[in-house]
Amino acid sequence: MTLSGHKKARMGGARLRIGVAFSTLAIVVFGAVGLLSARDARQQSEQDTKLALAQLAQRLAQRLDADMAARFRDIDQLANLQEQLDLDPDPARWRTLLERLQQSSRHHSWIGVADVDGRVLAATGGLLESANVKQRPWFSRGLRQTTVGDVHDAKLLASLLPSQTPGEPLRFVDVSAPLRLRGKTVGVIGAHLSWAWAEERRREALAGNAAHRGLEILLVNREGAIELGPRAPALPGAPKVSLQALLRGAQRLVWSDGRSYLSAASASSPLSDYPGMGWVVVVRQPQELALAKAIALERRLIWLSVVGAALFGALGWFLADRLTRPLRRVAAQAQGMLPATNEAPPHDEVDQLARTLASLLADLKQREQDLTSLNEGLETRVQERTASLRRANDDLRAFSRSVSHDIQGPLGSMAQLLRQTVDKDGSALPPQASEVMQLVAQECERLKQLSAELLTLAMVEQSEIAVEPVDHGALARDVVAQLSMGASHAFPAIEIGNLPTLPGDAVMLRQVWSNLLSNAVKFTSKVPAPRIEVSAEARDGEVVFTVADNGAGFDEAQSDRLFGVFQRLHRASQFPGTGVGLSIVRRVVLRHGGRVWAQSPPGQGARFHFCLPERFDDGVADHHPPPKALTSATV
Repeated sequence: MTLSGHKKARMGGARLRIGVAFSTLAIVVFGAVGLLSARDARQQSEQDTKLALAQLAQRLAQRLDADMAARFRDIDQLANLQEQLDLDPDPARWRTLLERLQQSSRHHSWIGVADVDGRVLAATGGLLESANVKQRPWFSRGLRQTTVGDVHDAKLLASLLPSQTPGEPLRFVDVSAPLRLRGKTVGVIGAHLSWAWAEERRREALAGNAAHRGLEILLVNREGAIELGPRAPALPGAPKVSLQALLRGAQRLVWSDGRSYLSAASASSPLSDYPGMGWVVVVRQPQELALAKAIALERRLIWLSVVGAALFGALGWFLADRLTRPLRRVAAQAQGMLPATNEAPPHDEVDQLARTLASLLADLKQREQDLTSLNEGLETRVQERTASLRRANDDLRAFSRSVSHDIQGPLGSMAQLLRQTVDKDGSALPPQASEVMQLVAQECERLKQLSAELLTLAMVEQSEIAVEPVDHGALARDVVAQLSMGASHAFPAIEIGNLPTLPGDAVMLRQVWSNLLSNAVKFTSKVPAPRIEVSAEARDGEVVFTVADNGAGFDEAQSDRLFGVFQRLHRASQFPGTGVGLSIVRRVVLRHGGRVWAQSPPGQGARFHFCLPERFDDGVADHHPPPKALTSATV
């Protein structure tokens, strides 16, 4: 790959896709969380503000109604005193009573009593006494029942009383009640409650909620006109309709100045005998001020989302680089395994790796086909060689059996003839000739024994194993009995321990015991107190048999040669033998799935061990086909 190709691969590929995926996921997740959280916070803040405004409007409306209800009851109770006063023509007496009532509530600007013709009999401060108020609304309503009138500008008293609100005209709320004597209306008592009282309550409410910036409280009449508070902006559209909408619940409302306000309203309500007023308390706050904290929180959440998305995207890019680094390295190595071509490599590491793997798979399939063809040829040649080798082995085994068998007869005959000649005519022969004939006879016997053991070895190699329970104790004792009958010297003391019964071929295993015990007898023949011990020990699923003697022993450095064919560690003049017996032992034990080894501590004789498995496995025996019959032979 060229340098520019490497640069393009770095710019694109799996790392870029994973990084972009991480960044996109971060933007989507953090953006969604930020926007949803900001929206929820803003909506919750708006709901909380609306609720607070509605509660403020309700509390102020209840406070105004409570004050008006108290004034209403004052006038009503005073009207009930007329029977005691009996409409005394003395104005001073009424004036004293009215002024006491005025002192109990400083917002009473004027209280007066008029007869049924509208002439004022007595009034606080003596104002309007003897004046005719028959045309005033409070008088005409008061003739019928105790009533409360709407707020209005002062008429007759405008020039007599100062305004309690600088810059504002003197305004009143009227309360009037009929004076009855024995069921007949004889006059009207009326009171002018200063509208400054409502302004005072409004300011108290504003002072208690100074934390709400831009908060405004208005008193609006039935038609939606503002009676108290800032006159602008006014209710939008049809004021009465907008007012009815506010009374149904706090809401966001665009007023006449085009700005959006969070607005709430609460109407005056009757209290007991007090009928209530027609006004409505309206509370409003500019939306941008009411939601200033929510908007600030919204912006913080958006910025946090942006920062979180950026950090998460950077982390994603870093992880993408770390995760795809092994992939890029493998892709580069795989790309280097392809033969050089003019085709531009893909920019994506996955595509590079996929193309390389596809090419390698195609190459592997081609090689597999080549190997299959080669294997087929090799199998044919191996089969041919195996068949040829099997024929050669069969011929060699047949030859060895034939030679061993055919040699035994002539050798035996020669040895017997020589011994008879020496025994019969030995005195007539020269001494040297007699000695030579004795030696030749001995060699014939040795060759006969050797051919017999070679025949036995050939049979062990080829014989099939006939598995049956084998009592090793009985086998060892039987072999010892046979050896003791043919002994020509002092027979050693043989101690046979508790030997188990194991599965195996009884004929082959008898040969093992025969060769090992005859060896022990032979190599203890020159010690003064010969002793042989036979024992067995179970170890990890197998049994280790030991034949230990106190005989001549051997050099442990040469122990590897003991079990080879024709291998001897002693001279024939010391201990006669052919060197084949232990190789027969080794082959029988191996065919039973066991092992054989020997030890000879200095001055302690020899110990021959072999182990056999407690459970016989047909797979451990090699499948050379030998005959069943075996002949005994000593080492």
